[in-house]
Amino acid sequence: MLKTGFVALALATATAGQAQSTAPEPFRFQFPAGYLGRLGGTEGVVDFGGEVTKVNAFGVRAFPLPTLQDLRVVLVKHNKYWEYNISTRIKDTTLLAGIVNNGDAPAGVAKVEVTHDPFKGIQYGASIQGYQGDPYIARFNVGYASTLWQDRIRILNTVGISAENKLFAPYTFSQVNGGYGEPIGQQFNWRLDSTARLYTFPLNDKAQWSVDISPSLEYRPGAGVTLNLSHLERFAGGEVALPSFNLARYEESNATITYRIPGTPEFGIGAVRVRGSRNWTSDYTYLRNDVLLNIKALPFLIGPSIGYQWGPAKDGSASQMLYAIVVMGK
Repeated sequence: MLKTGFVALALATATAGQAQSTAPEPFRFQFPAGYLGRLGGTEGVVDFGGEVTKVNAFGVRAFPLPTLQDLRVVLVKHNKYWEYNISTRIKDTTLLAGIVNNGDAPAGVAKVEVTHDPFKGIQYGASIQGYQGDPYIARFNVGYASTLWQDRIRILNTVGISAENKLFAPYTFSQVNGGYGEPIGQQFNWRLDSTARLYTFPLNDKAQWSVDISPSLEYRPGAGVTLNLSHLERFAGGEVALPSFNLARYEESNATITYRIPGTPEFGIGAVRVRGSRNWTSDYTYLRNDVLLNIKALPFLIGPSIGYQWGPAKDGSASQMLYAIVVMGK
């Protein structure tokens, strides 16, 4: 009897130990692999417009949810409406649903979109968007993309059907775009990009062509210092049947000088940047000064931006101060 008791006790102890060793660990939340890298595409929004005491918009765009699939959310409060939507990229297909940005309008634009656009191969897309409850653009297209010159040139041809504000029109779209660049020594890089487009509306006897030409130059005069210069020339002619397809003559020049401060501590200034832009078409000039902080816990630099917008020279009515929060990759 005593022996039997010892055996039973030993078996009970062994069983308890085994049960304890195989018991599940308490739940611990873990971010999916590569999640911190996704944060680099997040855009903080704080738009003061011309008055630092009045915030026109604030929120966040392209914020990744901690899920295995890369889901991005937008949540921005405008003066008259909320901008909110969710999107994801599954292989070569982008899905989006929600309310998208509509500037200073009384309401945002409701939109649902599916776009399959690999660099090469079959293309298709469909979207429906409406304003204040009334659908005003519905579109579907399908086509094919191919490349030439070791993938430097991409050729896209699509056919589609679109309806806008009671206007209905089938259309075709052809686009050829490409670019080429070369380094010059250790300090210079140059590049030339161009895009040619053609829209045709066979039932409306209308067509529009446009060509973009964009040269750019990068100069690195010293450690941490980068100067970027670019210019865009757009030429266009003809007429479209649907307003959302319209492209007009456009000219813009941009210059940016960035200094990344070496040896930044866990918290401190990571970079300073000056950005200048000239919109020759609408006669606007912009100058922005950015101070970007390096915070160890963030995979990007973030900081305030203060600038000025000069309006058309004829009256200057749109001249104003510019305030914002900006981000830049580390």
